Amino acid sequence: MPRKISVGLTNDLSRFPERRAADATAAEISDALRLAAIVNSSEDAIVSKNLDGIVQTWNKAAERMFGYTAAEIVGKSIRMIIPADRMAEEDEVLARIRAGTAIEHFETVRQRKDGTLVDVSLSVSPIRAEDGRVVGASKIARDITAQRRLARALEDANRVKDEFLATLSHELRTPLNAVLGYTRMLRTGKISEDRHERAFDIIERNAKVLSQLVGDVLDVSSIVTGKVTLKIGECDLASLASAAVDMIRPSADAKGITLRLHGAQMPLRLHCDPARLQQVLWNLLTNAVKFTPRGGAIDIHVGIDDSFAKVTVSDTGAGIKPEMLPYIFQRFWQADTTVKRQLGGLGLGLALARHFVELHGGVITAESKGEGLGATFTITLPIVG
Repeated sequence: MPRKISVGLTNDLSRFPERRAADATAAEISDALRLAAIVNSSEDAIVSKNLDGIVQTWNKAAERMFGYTAAEIVGKSIRMIIPADRMAEEDEVLARIRAGTAIEHFETVRQRKDGTLVDVSLSVSPIRAEDGRVVGASKIARDITAQRRLARALEDANRVKDEFLATLSHELRTPLNAVLGYTRMLRTGKISEDRHERAFDIIERNAKVLSQLVGDVLDVSSIVTGKVTLKIGECDLASLASAAVDMIRPSADAKGITLRLHGAQMPLRLHCDPARLQQVLWNLLTNAVKFTPRGGAIDIHVGIDDSFAKVTVSDTGAGIKPEMLPYIFQRFWQADTTVKRQLGGLGLGLALARHFVELHGGVITAESKGEGLGATFTITLPIVG
């Protein structure tokens, strides 16, 4: 019966005990070399340790994963790579190994030489002597940082999807109920004739809200599927800004908000998709009116700065926390869920605005000094001669 041979993590035969190397057959040596090569070429960290947790072998992948060379860690405790708050895990692992029990796919965290943490999946098996006694443990560690990151991203995506569907349901139901309610009352004669005009205004206003909501959702769907195209032609940015202001003025007047347009007296011509660019301006102005309290002010500036066309929309409204500024152009995102519920909206307007501006080769930015201090949005577009 062939003798068992101890396999290290090197192709250097001088590391085999002399008696074993002398007794080993050529086939055993060949198998040992093959196994050593496999271990060294593995993408997973493969480590062995004794029952006191002292590292015996350490392959190249372990060096890459944890930052310690074999020379730095062989002969020392495996606890060098275990975070202080997880030392009890090693006690449990060693206890189970001494009892002859293997551990499979245990997900935990280990610490690199530079102090950073790495998510790993561990499989640990007992190493037995020829008489069956457990004398140590072999460990395979797989870096699962990417998998964990992907799992978290999927969880976040599912959460955002659920929140969006709940918001969409709420936002659609409110104007839809108004349309249905007033239609029924008109049909059944519960509204006097002198109030018909007001009822029609309410129905029309809520129908427009429904149309805008559906339009935003369809735009996002087109963006996700890559089906958005621009119909580029020559347009006048000053005229587009004036038209957007005219569209939003009734809402501003209803809240007593002062709306001022600056620099739109002279044409400012560029190549753009007029419908999409007007949608961008309308979204910015709608947000400004929504988040500006009664009696506030909104200023729109149109002009040229260093051969670029610029539009800024500044308000005296709710403002934005500095730490929230990097996120405000993300789809479905709003800083304050309570405010979102009170003022409505799907959290799509700014995301759509950014996408359409970038399709024009431009940039949109946001600034705010903080909550209650208003906000300024700036669109910068290239002027094509």
